[in-house]
Amino acid sequence: MTDSLPDGCHALIVGASGLTGSALLRLLLDAPHVARVTALVRRRLPIDHAKLEQVELDFAELEQRRELIRADIVYCCLGTTIRKAGSEARFKTVDYFYPLTLAMLAKMNGVPSFAAISSLGANADSPTFYLKTKGQLENALKALAFDQLLLVRPSLLTGERQEFRLAERLSLAAGRLVSPLLLGWLRRYQPIAAEVVAWNLLQATRDVGHGTNIIESEQLAARYASRR
Repeated sequence: MTDSLPDGCHALIVGASGLTGSALLRLLLDAPHVARVTALVRRRLPIDHAKLEQVELDFAELEQRRELIRADIVYCCLGTTIRKAGSEARFKTVDYFYPLTLAMLAKMNGVPSFAAISSLGANADSPTFYLKTKGQLENALKALAFDQLLLVRPSLLTGERQEFRLAERLSLAAGRLVSPLLLGWLRRYQPIAAEVVAWNLLQATRDVGHGTNIIESEQLAARYASRR
């Protein structure tokens, strides 16, 4: 594998119906270096494109569909909230067990590159269940030793979601009010657009090279601002 994804590559994306995943899917379909995109979805998306193949499946059955997890790179955009999931156990299923199962199958099938969305503050030793789960996933993904592993750690995401999340809307409103005051090291807590995270997921897998690469929220914003 070279330091960047080859031209004509095959990308597989899971979580393409979400805020960041849908933005990433659009970028993948427009990217000249991507020849083919496979999206694993629970329900078919209203998108038709010559590059795109959609495969409908229950993510709980990933292990039984191992043959699907073949590509030059796998992008994991799965994620929920404890409130939406209904319990901590269900949240961990979606944000830890599904992504880890996907990554393990990708590794078994010889996929060289894996990229996933984590969270600002991810830490396996965190007293916060959400951040602890994200940190545990990061550690598990690192242990798989992909040729290239990209982890992005965005702050609160902005963008138009299909579903209404009151708590998130209130957090975003508060975030916009205080964002101008977040200077210096506090800048990392500024809300960030899902499109910015998606752009970084695509671009960074082309330019960060081998090994494990972690990009913090402030770095995601700076990379996007300096793009050419």
